[in-house]
Amino acid sequence: MGRAIVRQPQVFLMDEPLSNLDAKLRVQTRTQIASLQRRLGVTTVYVTHDQTEALTMGDRIAVLKDGVLQQVGTPRELYERPNNVFVAGFIGSPAMNLFHADVVEGGIKFGTATVDVDRDAIASASSGVVTVGVRPEDIQVSSTQGEGLEVVVDLVEELGADGYLYGHSTIEGKRTDIVARVDGRVHPFAGDTVYLLPTPKHVHVFDAESGARLLEAPVVS
Repeated sequence: MGRAIVRQPQVFLMDEPLSNLDAKLRVQTRTQIASLQRRLGVTTVYVTHDQTEALTMGDRIAVLKDGVLQQVGTPRELYERPNNVFVAGFIGSPAMNLFHADVVEGGIKFGTATVDVDRDAIASASSGVVTVGVRPEDIQVSSTQGEGLEVVVDLVEELGADGYLYGHSTIEGKRTDIVARVDGRVHPFAGDTVYLLPTPKHVHVFDAESGARLLEAPVVS
């Protein structure tokens, strides 16, 4: 990198430069690279399979699948409004929960609960079933027993103040893995059965057939 910098190029091309470093050194080095790039002001194209690197280092991210561009935008845009199921499942760690849900009066079916979502979005679905996406940080254990999606806890990872609940549910007759962020100090345990509910405004809805995002109605000011 030093040899490249002294030549004062117009563009830096980096192809997974941190892939051979250990975890601690990788975090330190990516911070240094990002700081250096902003100080030099040189356009940098950075190729990586590590989404954390993309989110923390990129001003704009382009997501490719089989050589086809899926979406390009800021890290926040890709995180908040993924264009399709592939981008939704790729951006974020742990990955977004994705599963089918029935469209019902008032929204979508989430276990025993009905979650309110944009009516115009689900009205454009190709069928009465949509793919629902909820990030682990946007789903919580229901305070009411029996309300929400029934999940059997397989494991809870304690990460200090936070933790991640890994469990499974039965959806459309198939086992579906579910991840939810929980309190790292007070949480369920492996073998417990809990009911999970999403934060309605952070529920993503995709067409079950095409995988494309079902766009919400524009906000009228």
